[in-house]
Amino acid sequence: MLFYISNKQDYNNNLNLECKKFDDFWFYHDTGWIINDKKVKKGTSNNWCEINFANGVQIKHNEIRDFPLWYNENCCSNIETLENYLPTDAHLKFDGKWHVTYDTPTLGDMKISESEAIELLEGVLIDNTNSFVKSNTLPLAVPDNTGLDTLLARSVFDHLGIDYDLFTINQAKYPNRQVKMYESYWGFNQIQNFDKPTCIISGFYGDEFMLRNPAYVQSFINGDVVDAFDRIESSYMKHFFNLVYKEKCKTLPKLTKDKVKEMIINDIQVWHLDEVFVFNPYRDVRLLQLLNCDEELIIKQVTDGYLSKTLLKKFNPTLCDLLDKEKNTNEPAWFEDAEYLKK
Repeated sequence: MLFYISNKQDYNNNLNLECKKFDDFWFYHDTGWIINDKKVKKGTSNNWCEINFANGVQIKHNEIRDFPLWYNENCCSNIETLENYLPTDAHLKFDGKWHVTYDTPTLGDMKISESEAIELLEGVLIDNTNSFVKSNTLPLAVPDNTGLDTLLARSVFDHLGIDYDLFTINQAKYPNRQVKMYESYWGFNQIQNFDKPTCIISGFYGDEFMLRNPAYVQSFINGDVVDAFDRIESSYMKHFFNLVYKEKCKTLPKLTKDKVKEMIINDIQVWHLDEVFVFNPYRDVRLLQLLNCDEELIIKQVTDGYLSKTLLKKFNPTLCDLLDKEKNTNEPAWFEDAEYLKK
């Protein structure tokens, strides 16, 4: 779902993108777009982009974009850094000049109990998976890694009786465009090409939207994440926390929940590339309400994935036996933190 749109034909096109002209605009893009007259679209039910060139340029997308967006006087793009960067709740159109509007998700202040949090999570994961499956026509593939977020996403499909294939990620199947995108977005190191158009069921955004990013949690709770981990002998997140987050969390300032919400929705990791589509059930504004959970529950989730494990056991308890004892310690050697986490 890569694009560069300009009313000047001066793009270097280092990614060797395809190009189609709509009136005054050149539309550079990867493969996989559906082109209908002056409208182009690509994506899945909860991760999509539609661009209408009928009266200039109007870019539509899901509520919080899964891709970045830049623009300047003549261009807009989700792959090239331009003069102006837009947060993921911003919308962009051109009718002689660029216009930006915002649809910012709001965060309530009502406390959420443990049972309400589990009910919320279960409902969102099932709802997003059902909506995706209803419109999906692609074969489904799940990486055979055994991390918590991937297994939980996989377990929803098992719970709903939806078939998929398992695959072992193969770095030899990384195309040049993917390698280039990985330079800026780490998630592109965890997808791959297939012999035919395919959708990967992924665990992307599980940490961020499900209270397991220690830095985000440390920023808004009254207590101290560092102290919480120090008091635990072992947990799913402890090794990862000690090596990656502990020193960082010691100096983080406290922020409002609204600021943390902005950080979460603007944490961009990966999006569709050519004929490889990516589905994840976690990137959903409804899950932002988890920021209002009781602090004791938040600590249980950030240290050991308590809520995630509870739902995994409910959706498909057999997958619990596959779950890694510690986060990110059983992954391909070329992943960005593989060597680091062996310390």
